[in-house]
Amino acid sequence: MKTVSILAALLIAGAAQAVPPVAAPTAAKPQQPAAPAAANTPRRFPGVSDAGNAILAKVQTTPDPQLQALGRTAKAAHDQLMAAVMAPVIDMDKVAAALKAQDEALDAVRAHNTDRIIAAARLLSDDDRGTFLRTLVLAQSQRPVPPPAPAKPQP
Repeated sequence: MKTVSILAALLIAGAAQAVPPVAAPTAAKPQQPAAPAAANTPRRFPGVSDAGNAILAKVQTTPDPQLQALGRTAKAAHDQLMAAVMAPVIDMDKVAAALKAQDEALDAVRAHNTDRIIAAARLLSDDDRGTFLRTLVLAQSQRPVPPPAPAKPQP
């Protein structure tokens, strides 16, 4: 499964963790353990003023129903893909449709997260905006790139 970009993950990490207790009772999702209290703490961005971090904290902890809906769509697409590839007989048409549905759902999540980052950056002062965006871009560029998978020898 593709991973959500670090830019989006940094911004929505607090919101994604803070949303379940606010939007839905935990009894509705028994398979998910309750998040620890420390997980609801919004991420502070180094170099951003206290006022800027307050704005970013509010963005991170504000529930986003659209993101929740997109996440459910992505999970449903992933579940369809898993069902298609775990079947005793693999139907390539079902696998192809599930892969495309998963790609579309993940693209929608990434696009929504990009829109949230842009909206959050617009709320900040010029100095904070630059620091916030540079922090996100540098964090993304410093992620280690996974090594390519070794090729299987041909018999």
